[in-house]
Order: sequence, then C-alpha cells, then structure tokens
Amino acid sequence: MHRIARTQRQSTQLAQLVAREAKATGLIEPGQRLLVAVSGGPDSVALLSVLNELAPAWRLTLHAAHMNYGLRGEESEEDARFVARLCDRFGIALHSERVTVAREGGTGDRSSLQERAREARYRILTELSRTVTADRIALGHQADDQAETVLMWMLRGAGVAGLAGIPPIRESLFIRPLLGIARDAILEYLWSRELPFRLDSSNAKPLYLRNRIRHELLPAMKRFNPSIVEGLARQADILREDDAYLHRLAHEAMGPLVHASDQGVTVDRTGFLALPVTLQRRILRILLQDLHPRRKGPGFRTIAPILETVFQGKTGASVTIQGVRVTREYTAVRLRPDPPSCVTVTAAGDATILAANGLALPVPSLIHWPLTGQLIRAGLGPQFLPSSRAVSRNQARLDLDRVSMPLTVRSWKPGDAFQPAGMGGRTKKLQDYFSDIKLPRHARARVPIVMAQEGILWVAGHRTDHRFYARPGTQRTLLLELLEPTSEGGTG
Repeated sequence: MHRIARTQRQSTQLAQLVAREAKATGLIEPGQRLLVAVSGGPDSVALLSVLNELAPAWRLTLHAAHMNYGLRGEESEEDARFVARLCDRFGIALHSERVTVAREGGTGDRSSLQERAREARYRILTELSRTVTADRIALGHQADDQAETVLMWMLRGAGVAGLAGIPPIRESLFIRPLLGIARDAILEYLWSRELPFRLDSSNAKPLYLRNRIRHELLPAMKRFNPSIVEGLARQADILREDDAYLHRLAHEAMGPLVHASDQGVTVDRTGFLALPVTLQRRILRILLQDLHPRRKGPGFRTIAPILETVFQGKTGASVTIQGVRVTREYTAVRLRPDPPSCVTVTAAGDATILAANGLALPVPSLIHWPLTGQLIRAGLGPQFLPSSRAVSRNQARLDLDRVSMPLTVRSWKPGDAFQPAGMGGRTKKLQDYFSDIKLPRHARARVPIVMAQEGILWVAGHRTDHRFYARPGTQRTLLLELLEPTSEGGTG
C-alpha cells in the first residue's frame, strides 16, 4: 500500500521514501540498469534526481530518454535543450528522439492525438531499453496522476480494472517509483534542491478531460476532503488487489471450458453460463484480447452484446466485435479472428506438430502461421540506424551476423529458455516469461517462436533475445514482422 508523501520534511526525504518502497515491493533491485523517461516536467526531473541520489548505494546505472514530438513548436525544442543540460549536470547519458505523430489517425483510427503520442512513447521507450540493455523503464507518474486517472475512469463508468488506476509496475518492465508521492511533495523537493523544471503549456488547456479533472474537479473535492488524493490512491491499491484476484479466478475457470485450435477458440456454453457474470465478462475480455492483441482491451459495452446475443441466443447467433467473430454453435460458442486468413494453409495446424517440426522461414519470405492466422515476414535491412524507432512488439530487428541460417518458426516446448531483451542478459524459461506477462495457458502454444541454431531469436509479438537484437555497430539487419492477414491486402 502506498503511503503518500505530503509534508516538507517528507519531501526532503524523497529518496529514502522511494528506496523504502522499492525495497519492499521489488520495484528496483540493486545493480540494475534503468532507463528514465524525462520530459523536463517537475515529476520526471524529480524522478531523475532521486534515482541519481540512490545510484551509488544501489549500484544503479542510469540512462535518460527524452522524446520531442514537436507539437508545441519552440517550446518543445526548449524542453529538449533543458533535458540535455539537466542530464549533463547529473552526468547521465541521454537518448533524445524526435518523434512524428500524425495529428489525425488513419482510416478507421479513432484514437486521439494524445493516445497516439502515448503509444509512440511506450514503443520507443521499449526499443531504447533493448538498445541500452535496461532492466526497467522508470516513469514519473505520481499520486495526483493516480487520483486523476481513477476519477477519469469513474466518470466513464469503469469497472474494477479501470478504478484500479495506474499500476506501479507493468509487464515486468515499466515502473513508477513516485506513484506514492503527492505532487506538492515533489515540488517541495525540487525547490529544496533548487532544481529547475519545465511546464507543458498544454496541461492548462481545458480541451482534455484530465486537465479539467486536475484544475476543476480535484480542487473542488479537496474542499470536502483535503486528503482526497491519498484516499483515491489507497482505493486504487485495494481495487488492484481485488482485480488481480478476480483475474486469477477467471483463468482458473477457463481451464476446463476453453479449447484452442487453428479455427479459433471454443467455449463450453453450459459451463460458462454457470459462472458468476463477473467471471463471464472477464473470460470474454481475456479471449478477445488474446485473439486480437493489437486492439484495446474491450469494455462493458463490447462484452454485453456477446453475452446477450450469442451465449443466451439461438444456435447460429453471431456478432463481430473488435475484429473477432463470436458464433453460437450447438453446445459451444466459437471465437475466431474475422475475416479469417486469406492465405492457403500449407502446414499442419496442430500445436504439437508445430512444436516438434516447425515451419521453414527463408529470408526473404512471407509465411502463414496457422495457429492464429497471422503472417510472419522475414527480410534484410540496412545497418543499424539509431534514429529509426518505428518498432513495435510485432516487429524485431536482429543482427544477422549473430544468427545462423536456416530459420524456423515453431510453438514453444517445455524447457525452452531465452534471454529477454531489457533484462540485462539474464536467462529465463519461456514458461516463466509467459507467466510473468500473464499470458493465458491456452494461448501459449499459439505464439510463434522464431528459432535459429543458436536458440530462440524472437518470441513473436513479445520480446527478442538479448543476444541477437540489432544495436550500434550492426552492419546487416534481419527484419521480422508479425502481421494480421488483412494488413497484406490481397495476399493469397
């Protein structure tokens, strides 16, 4: 449970508070290499300063990352110059990236500019963490951010998952060491150390809901309860524990009810309807996210039509939700990506066979992965380009000179292990990695594993192996992509 630092005395002990919380929760471990996201605002400046204070005793190696979206003209440029001066003052290596984010999404993209910038930020930070072999990526979210997030989800009518707010650690990679620290305490810390910071002018615009919550709703609530930030943060902690417990129950309930194949996923209808509605919703949310991982997690409005129209409807009833077709069969309900693959299946679609034999992956080539209907593309690229950061979880850039041909793609086997990028070269069993990222058991056999003689190169859609990813000095790059069938237009 986070204890909110509020007083001036506490603010001057910020490093000790962060160290105590990190030690208690395992957020940071001695000897780690951390990539710190620094915008130049008060929270990220305080985060960099606190971690720099802890670095000698904790044997931390720090790298800083700054993203310049260019959305605020000269103000954005001055932010970048300020962060460069700050990192030079602390003696911390800075990785500054200029990022272009379209002001309008493409066809069918209803995301906001803020959402697209956020997605680009996380994608670039993940790739940078691989480049510098960082164990964790530290973000500057603090307790007031948590309170604003909880209120934002509350206004939208969210369930437990939304009201659980911002997690202190996500995907075993992103950490938020200041999540238990109030904004006032952070400002007092900066003033006590005479540390300058930048203010983002867009944070004052009432155009965004979060800004209206920050400047209008929260101040009004503080008149009723001066400790509202601490109360909302405590509520988020409690609900996060409840959410994790319900998530475990949902996975346990899925075991005997859910069966995966190359035709999608089938759910035993009778057993499913015998479960409490809260578990029914969670199971459907998990399955939809597994079948279309590039989509956002579905909410109540997405789940309700499936329960009402399909599970409680007549045989043959069907709906298509977020790219997944859900159909009532006689005793089961089937979920599969829609449209189905337009590529001819030439390989066995059985996970056991694919684990044993695998599929050949020539370079260059485009092959079909029959367990999910996705495509895997392999090709050659130029030497490593540090300014090129358009890499997502569905892309991998590897050092071709470290890899022996031929390549194969197979399902995972018991005993498989690799060195996940961003974990400092530590070896991890693939089964444990899947558990860490909470990948359901029924989905694991469908994940394509790209192999070479040296071992696992890429757990497609998740992580590359630390030993093989492209880095400065790479002369020949092996490009791998995991594609949805529709992204190839008329393939087949």
